Amino acid sequence: MQTNPKMVELWARDFDKGAFDNCSPQSKLYFTFDGVAPIYSRVNEEHFYKAGANGSVNATAAEYAQGKAYKWLPSSRSAGKVWVACGTFNVNVDVWDEAWNTDYCTVVLDIRGCDSIRPVVSGTIATATGALVNNVAVTVSVSPAVTEFPKTEYTGVAGTYEVLIPTGVDYVVEANKGGDYLNGVSTLDLVMIQRHILGLQTLDNNYLMIAADVNNDGKVTASDLTELRKLILGVTNNFANESWRFPVAGTTVNVNPIAFNEVSTTASGSDNNFVAVKIGDVNGNVTTNINNPSVEARSNSNVAMSVADAAVAAGEVVEIPVTAANFNDVAGFQYTMNLDGASFVGINGGALEVTASNVGVLENGVLTMSYASNEAVNATEGEVLFTLVVKANKAMNVSEMITMNSDVTRAESYNSDLKVGNVSLSVRTAPVASIELFQNEPNPFKGQTTVSFNMSEAATATLSVYDVTGKVVSVRNIDAAKGLNSEVFTKEQLGVSGVLYYTLVSGDFTATKKMIIVE
Repeated sequence: MQTNPKMVELWARDFDKGAFDNCSPQSKLYFTFDGVAPIYSRVNEEHFYKAGANGSVNATAAEYAQGKAYKWLPSSRSAGKVWVACGTFNVNVDVWDEAWNTDYCTVVLDIRGCDSIRPVVSGTIATATGALVNNVAVTVSVSPAVTEFPKTEYTGVAGTYEVLIPTGVDYVVEANKGGDYLNGVSTLDLVMIQRHILGLQTLDNNYLMIAADVNNDGKVTASDLTELRKLILGVTNNFANESWRFPVAGTTVNVNPIAFNEVSTTASGSDNNFVAVKIGDVNGNVTTNINNPSVEARSNSNVAMSVADAAVAAGEVVEIPVTAANFNDVAGFQYTMNLDGASFVGINGGALEVTASNVGVLENGVLTMSYASNEAVNATEGEVLFTLVVKANKAMNVSEMITMNSDVTRAESYNSDLKVGNVSLSVRTAPVASIELFQNEPNPFKGQTTVSFNMSEAATATLSVYDVTGKVVSVRNIDAAKGLNSEVFTKEQLGVSGVLYYTLVSGDFTATKKMIIVE
């Protein structure tokens, strides 16, 4: 590449990246342009030459200066050539061995900076609110076709791009940005889209309509809510369509399917600008680059929910009511919940109309939840909001089973003013009404089993195991704690097989259950 040339002289050998021959050493290779070899009889002397009817012929220095001939330098075993205009050229570079066998490759030569300025296509990519967007792939295609085009460049933190194009061509500019699906997306967007669909609070510009049209069908409907909720819950990690869309700035756009993602023109310019629309983000909190962090309107409110602690036996399917502790002016919320030692069975609505579609069931006991209301909800303390149905995989307390966090779906709530607040879940410790003996788990068993029991108060207890004849095979005296207690028995400790019975005695309490050991 040369800048500000009147004339550009280049040598074929300068394009060599390591040519080799199986017979001739590299030092004996010759380099020329366009398949035109020097005059064979003059190969050891400097001369000007050009292609003739029956091989190379002599040429003049003037022809060489006009780019119509070549110059041979025996000292470098290379031909030279002059270019007298700027532009992009496909150049064949030849390599010859001592026997004049030859091969070539085609290189793209881009000469810039001539007296006439090469056209430049440039522009800026920003959101409708003016936030500059980086890492957008901007692709420029030209017609008629030219080598190196289509050409793609990426915007930096300033949101700008610039592409040099050949003179005398038509060009098309397209903008694309993939991935980044969750950026700027939360249940708050569901609240706003839902209100728009119901006519309660209309999205007030076409760029927001494009963002709300998640499935890109030209409409904003409940199907967009469904697809967006799956992303928020972590059920999917992308949209079926693109993550961003780029209407041309300064044009009238709508959500009807139109080709709004490219600009086509025959003249260069610096105003080929696009508006960046993040799909799913209608509250405008997308982070576009490191200089534009996400900012949301926040409140100090905390939506507080609670569950009552209780002992749950292994294998038991239990309903856990989630009640209001501080639940006022709630337009929506979302969170991640871990179920430790339990699996999700279902969810039943209460004061909130929730279904399985509000819950994402992920791996390793991870649940996500997203709830959006048409109008802000208020619930009195202790009112059942919804009920979780879970199955315990082991004997445990509810307090050990459930924790709320932001591991997958960020834990947050939204009020009627669409401000973001906190959400929490606490466990109420309820007094244990009485002593309870649970069925051993597993049962029947081969290797070992666990016997669990619940105590209303800390006290001594005796756990005895005996066979069908009444013979005692094991006795354990236990300093039992208040709440859940567990004792593990192995087949080797019991020493027998078949049907056994176990009895818990504490004070006036006595209870007996049956266990089975199999071979």
